[in-house]
Amino acid sequence: MSRRHSIARHPLLAGIAFQAALIPLALILARVADISLGEQIDWNLDAVALGALAVLPMLVLLGALASSGWGPYRALADQVRDFVRQLFRHALPGAVLLISLLAGIGEELLVRGVLQGWLTERWSPEWAIVAAAIVFGLAHSISRLYFVFATVIGLYLGVLYHLTGNLLVVIVTHALYDWIVIHWYLRSRDAGRGGA
Repeated sequence: MSRRHSIARHPLLAGIAFQAALIPLALILARVADISLGEQIDWNLDAVALGALAVLPMLVLLGALASSGWGPYRALADQVRDFVRQLFRHALPGAVLLISLLAGIGEELLVRGVLQGWLTERWSPEWAIVAAAIVFGLAHSISRLYFVFATVIGLYLGVLYHLTGNLLVVIVTHALYDWIVIHWYLRSRDAGRGGA
């Protein structure tokens, strides 16, 4: 069996490969658009700490939805939970961390670093943030509600990046959020039985 067919038969490997591929794609597009991603990353512990703290409002939003008992969210939560459990059912230790890091790096380099950066040079920062957030939402649109939720998260990350000017902050926020939420879904009960 070829490596290509092997990856296709294992959704987690396909997800890891896809997220990893976003990194060189972002670097290539940044070069074409004459955007220096390196200048947008300031490697310091303050940025890491800020990125970690910035995940809290996202978790508060998710927690509020989870405890609301709202029917559409409960159905979506069950759908996401089933997907996450299936994806990581036989995963090796560290798989959640790996895919969370790759998603945080690849998606933020591409969406915030390249797309939002490129749009900001042509439009107002506000419209650039909105447009990039919509693209981010569309990329995660497994349902209408998830599109709305992902777009709101995209708006938050876009504003955070605009205010800090540091991609490291949003990379840490995104990766940490994914890591926490994936573990949350792996350990939570079905929404229909009172879980998150």
